[in-house]
Amino acid sequence: MFRRDAAGRSPVPARSSETSAKTPFAPVSARAITAALLLALFLAFATSYIEFVIQGTQIGSFAPSGNAILLLFVMALAVNPLLRRLKRRQIGQRELIGIYAVLLAVAALASCQFAQWVVPVSTGAYYYATPYNGWNELTPLIPSWWAPDDPQDIRRFYEGVKTGETVNWAVWWKPLLAWGPFVLVLYVTFLCIASLLRRAWTDHERLAFPLVQLPLELTEENARESFLRHRLVWIGALIPTVIHSLNGLRHILPLVPGIPVRDAGQISLFLTGRPWDALQPIWLDVYFCLIGFAFLSTRDVPFSMWFFYLLYKGMCVLGASFNWTPGGEDRSLAGEQFPLIEAQHVGAMLTMVCITLWAARGHLRQAIGKALGLTREPDDSQEPLSYRMALIGTAVGFSLLTLWCTAAGMPLWAAAATMLISFLFMIGVHRMMAEGGVNFLWAAQSGTNYLFFSIGGATFLPVKAWLVLLCLPYFVWNFKGPVGPQALEGFKMLQEVRAHPRRVTATMIAGMLLTMIAAYWSMIYLVHTYGGGAALDGYRYVHVGQRPFQELQSVQATHAPLSVPKVLTILLSSLFTAFLGYMRWHHLWWRLHPLGYAASTIWAMNYMWFSLLLGSTANWLLNRFGGLRLYRRARPFFLGLILGDFLMLGLWLLINAALGVRGFYIFGH
Repeated sequence: MFRRDAAGRSPVPARSSETSAKTPFAPVSARAITAALLLALFLAFATSYIEFVIQGTQIGSFAPSGNAILLLFVMALAVNPLLRRLKRRQIGQRELIGIYAVLLAVAALASCQFAQWVVPVSTGAYYYATPYNGWNELTPLIPSWWAPDDPQDIRRFYEGVKTGETVNWAVWWKPLLAWGPFVLVLYVTFLCIASLLRRAWTDHERLAFPLVQLPLELTEENARESFLRHRLVWIGALIPTVIHSLNGLRHILPLVPGIPVRDAGQISLFLTGRPWDALQPIWLDVYFCLIGFAFLSTRDVPFSMWFFYLLYKGMCVLGASFNWTPGGEDRSLAGEQFPLIEAQHVGAMLTMVCITLWAARGHLRQAIGKALGLTREPDDSQEPLSYRMALIGTAVGFSLLTLWCTAAGMPLWAAAATMLISFLFMIGVHRMMAEGGVNFLWAAQSGTNYLFFSIGGATFLPVKAWLVLLCLPYFVWNFKGPVGPQALEGFKMLQEVRAHPRRVTATMIAGMLLTMIAAYWSMIYLVHTYGGGAALDGYRYVHVGQRPFQELQSVQATHAPLSVPKVLTILLSSLFTAFLGYMRWHHLWWRLHPLGYAASTIWAMNYMWFSLLLGSTANWLLNRFGGLRLYRRARPFFLGLILGDFLMLGLWLLINAALGVRGFYIFGH
């Protein structure tokens, strides 16, 4: 619905669709399936060690997930050249992409979407309860099947095992068995939804999918003779290589000069007086991969993101001028500070997703008709799942998730509404990745919870329902990275290399189960043996352990009725998003994109906006003065920026692990 022509507005496809269409689909080999599952096991163990033991870049909290793409780099840039030298059969592109699709599907489960958050969510209130915070009176609300019973087992998790103590492994089955089935069903259900949406996004709307373009180029059969020998690729890669190397050396040896790419210029130091202090937080961050993704995206989307972000910051200054905005942005449940950015986010996201589903209505009608046996078309033999299986899986998965929430203490209607809204937000996040190349999707507040609170949910939902509502976002919301299996990126790549997706989809599900179990137990071992969660990572094991009950107390204390300002802002932002969609559909000259407005309201835009500005401006300048020809010639340079960023990520993770260096990261703040 929102697609624009390639001449200066939409990126060049990663490969010729005409050439691809002539190549028959073929299944991914058994050795690739085996390799994918083995690498998923390795990823499960390595992710926790990297993220909170050596405190490196959080490789599972952005897209494409660093733990997945680094393994692809190893296979394409190290393993294949070694196999060539040994005169053995190399790993073909279809196999590489099949492996990578599986790794993308499981990557977040080893990080902040399951393994590392299960225990603090279910036990944090027990450990952090004190006579002063009053949590002991609320802990009986926690379902008994969520967490271990013995306080000493919980203490050892947060403080580590002392001399003479051992890990009581038997008690830690409870959180895994409580939350594991829920998250597995959530991911499988989204696989089914992605199977229903895939053709609408890839074939009908022909979305850009910027995040998949480098993996496709890098795994081409002749990549060594074409892509990797292109001078502009290595010129682009040289920039992040030099800058990250200097900054990494400076982290180890402070006398080495560095080139700041995080909060460059430190403009917040100059924003101390009213009304300019209302701009905070605002940073000039340079992420080279994000510059590349913005360049490869439909230009209107990244342009709209940073435009609406700066407009929002301008609204904060306006609010401060009239004393509507006492400080920086407020994203809390109870906050009603102008310009109510979370309310704008909820209205914009839900409306943007509704527009997206409306645009796909023709295909969805056909797919459901085929699933119900009402029509013979369209052909679904090359789909990840048959339409019947996808529809049944969506319905069964949604029902099971709703029943889980009900068993945990929510009313049936509230549980169903929670899961429905959560899936809508998940679709919105994946749309941002597929069309806008958004790779930092960190949000500060659950849109589902914010919506319930805004309509007065604190007055009509029982307190136990609120406990479940406040714990669920760590598994169904993008607090840290993209929630879900990143399946649409995987399906897009499988289509491009003409790989039959059914076997890969089954492997994704098997890999999810394997990764969840392995990553969970490796997390339990590492936390206990490296000093305890509270000492290892303040975000995962302190903030996440405390936040649900802090918010629960806030909900109980305010007992807030329906908030007119919040509801009105949600409705106005919804109408504005619909207006943007209408204008874009009816007027080719219209530049502002509804997805850009929805994305501009997430917390991570504080990190991303400047890189988006650089990438979209480069796209505009090259198309404006050189047309499509110059855009195509410059494209390898921007792919090189992405390549260099991720290569340095991998290199510095190895250096950090080898030297015992802590706290240096490429991505994040």
